[in-house]
Amino acid sequence: MFELGKNEIKFLYNSNKLEDREAYAYVLTLHKHVINELDISKNDMTPTQVLELAKKLNKNIIDLFDKGSQYFKENIQGKKIEETDLLTLLVKEKSALKTPILVSKNKTLVLEYPRDTIKIDMVFNEIKED
Repeated sequence: MFELGKNEIKFLYNSNKLEDREAYAYVLTLHKHVINELDISKNDMTPTQVLELAKKLNKNIIDLFDKGSQYFKENIQGKKIEETDLLTLLVKEKSALKTPILVSKNKTLVLEYPRDTIKIDMVFNEIKED
């Protein structure tokens, strides 16, 4: 899923979230990059893909959850849950994934704000993928 070519960006977002749609609009304006989008509200991720994403971000599964989501607050927050169970929960409740996420061959970032993509073009242009 994350086998990317030169100047290719995988953009994971949730089209049910206004800020994610706004970030997607910004990412479409990135120059010199092929955008490969994945709308998690319409597409499922496998446990292997979620684990791969966590590895690329250098995060634990718990860190992939959107801490502000209602799901997280009601089902995860304050509870001691094993990593494998968190993985199962995140795959099942994909709307709880913290998005949007930009993935390139050498760099992976979770965007805090939609306009962060404006700075991203310069960052990704500095990556030389020969």
